[in-house]
Amino acid sequence: MDKELIKSAVKEAFKEELQQFYIDRETHYQHHQFLAEWIDWTKQCKSILLKTVLTFFAAAALGLMALGFYFKHKG
Repeated sequence: MDKELIKSAVKEAFKEELQQFYIDRETHYQHHQFLAEWIDWTKQCKSILLKTVLTFFAAAALGLMALGFYFKHKG
């Protein structure tokens, strides 16, 4: 068989098999935009959550130190 004929047959077979997975360019682009926004949003949430947790523990530590200082010097 001719090399070009084989390439053409394989190309056609792939085209038929992969047709069900085809997504037009605009939809594909919109999916990437959505994923980029989603990734940014999750990074913001992680940042906000980390800041909140650290602030909570810092406030709790300061509160416990203040209570310890109060009870140590009270009596």
